[in-house]
Amino acid sequence: MSARDADTGEPPAKQRAINPVVPTKHPWNLPAQIPLLHCSCRPEDQVLVIPREANMPIDAETRKVVARVSQAVVSVVSFDVDGDRLYKASGFIIDFDKSSMIGTIISSATVNIHDPAFPDVEKINIYLFDGVSYDATIIACDHHWNLLVLSVLFDRVVKTMKFVEINESRTARDAYHGIAMLQPHSTRYKLCPGDTIIGLGRQSQEPFGLQANRGIYSVERWADLPKICQEMLRATFINTFTAIGGPAINKKGNVIGMLFHSMSFTPFLPSNIILKWWDYFKTTGKYCRPMISFVGYNLHVARSSRWVNVPTSLHEGLDGILVEMVSRELLSAGLQEKDLIIRCNGKRVTTNLQLFEVLVENIAKTVEVTIVKAENCNTQSIYLPVEEAIEKCFYQ
Repeated sequence: MSARDADTGEPPAKQRAINPVVPTKHPWNLPAQIPLLHCSCRPEDQVLVIPREANMPIDAETRKVVARVSQAVVSVVSFDVDGDRLYKASGFIIDFDKSSMIGTIISSATVNIHDPAFPDVEKINIYLFDGVSYDATIIACDHHWNLLVLSVLFDRVVKTMKFVEINESRTARDAYHGIAMLQPHSTRYKLCPGDTIIGLGRQSQEPFGLQANRGIYSVERWADLPKICQEMLRATFINTFTAIGGPAINKKGNVIGMLFHSMSFTPFLPSNIILKWWDYFKTTGKYCRPMISFVGYNLHVARSSRWVNVPTSLHEGLDGILVEMVSRELLSAGLQEKDLIIRCNGKRVTTNLQLFEVLVENIAKTVEVTIVKAENCNTQSIYLPVEEAIEKCFYQ
């Protein structure tokens, strides 16, 4: 139900036809509030330097793209039993049924945290671009992927955003073929290094303005710590906490992921995972968390690892997922550090996202994994169980 003034029946903010884009304020060269990882004791190293060029200008083309989809971007706020605000994030409408007037919203599970140090979440509201608020019902909340799905009964027709699955590429897009972003005979979007990514978020208070940040896709590893969502991808722009849960979109305005937050770039959860997770939940009523108990990255990205020394001669001329850490159970099955995973159930895999797409079809089953052994470069197949990960601490 819409939140309206009891006396006038008017919404809390004036209806307006425009959707203002507000500037994102970034604290350049932040003094570190906590010791930085791998930081020395020198004073100059206790400053987190944020490159000003990280956020590219919002040019005319970007503004046109943003204008087409901006009204589907919402603010999401949780409240305690006394009506005080607890947590806020952004979200985006992915479906709307005109017959029932019910919309479905994807957002971040950070607005539904159960923390003993804070009051419990009593309700969640969403705010549209004009400040009108609606009560939301939680349909799914998974802290493993930090995904929240809300259902909202609207009193008007609302705009939606379209997902598109992606195929990662390590090769920059050919300028001549730059307009051919959808792969031939495929509905997937080929995401190449240097491709434009736009991050959107919505303020939760007047003027309920839209935050838009523009950067490019980077194939660099996004986390300096192991065991943190290896499937995440990386955009070079820097967003704010307000935009967590908002959409990452391409130049066509299609959603390619959901935004998280970091101090020097923006990680995002790929659309492939969100879509498969949501389909799995609608079919089974369960959350989709397939995993094999190891940590690894694409071979070329893994060379930047701080905890595994990867000689440039290792697996030269090959591509795949380099195993950086492995559980005892998988050690006994024949998987070792610095082995290179090149196939799973016969499908070529070079990234964690590609591996996820095989595993999600084989939850609670055994998969055949083809590896190149580090010690002798021999190729062999081993059989590994696909487990369901327990809920883990999410990354904002």
